[in-house]
Amino acid sequence: MSVDSVSGLASALARIREITGGLAPAAAASTTTTATATGSQGASDFAAALSGARTAAAPASAAASTPGAPVTGAQLDAWIARKNPDSPMIGMGEVFVREGEANGIDPRALAAIARAESSLGSDPGARARHNAFGWGPHQTFASWEDNIATVARGLRKGYLDDGLTTLAQIQGRYAPLGVSNDPTNLNSNWLRNTTILYAELGGDPNGSVALR
Repeated sequence: MSVDSVSGLASALARIREITGGLAPAAAASTTTTATATGSQGASDFAAALSGARTAAAPASAAASTPGAPVTGAQLDAWIARKNPDSPMIGMGEVFVREGEANGIDPRALAAIARAESSLGSDPGARARHNAFGWGPHQTFASWEDNIATVARGLRKGYLDDGLTTLAQIQGRYAPLGVSNDPTNLNSNWLRNTTILYAELGGDPNGSVALR
């Protein structure tokens, strides 16, 4: 390895340390050593530094990252704010948790459905009706809290209690394919979107969303 290559490697290492806040190992290469020795040491240090940078750069989840782990209202609020900063449902995290737990459905599944259906209440129609879930599908609710509570109860009694406990099973009744009120086939995106969002929140996209 030439001296110029070593210098470039050292610069790259310095940049990695800057990005990761000093987590990457310092380069041991020196332009006063031989090119062979320096190249070997520099390559080793660069690989270690790059690995450290990748680890440090991995974003932390705003909600529980372990499938099945409990989620808090604060975690859901942080996720809602990140996904839709103008969502009128920011601050409803504790309501999602309370109503989900009261009705035996994972609060993360409720949040995932609300995001898939209306961008967490941000869509104009959803905002006007306080209906983030497309429930009814055009039912009007008195508040977001009323909306979350009604949907949580409805999913418990009309889905989970009938054995429809996975998102794939829920879709067959909640957002069925080929129905007359879905002429543009938007329902075909429902399962993909909800499973991606549920997994992002730490849920098992192929598992049951029932808590009991």
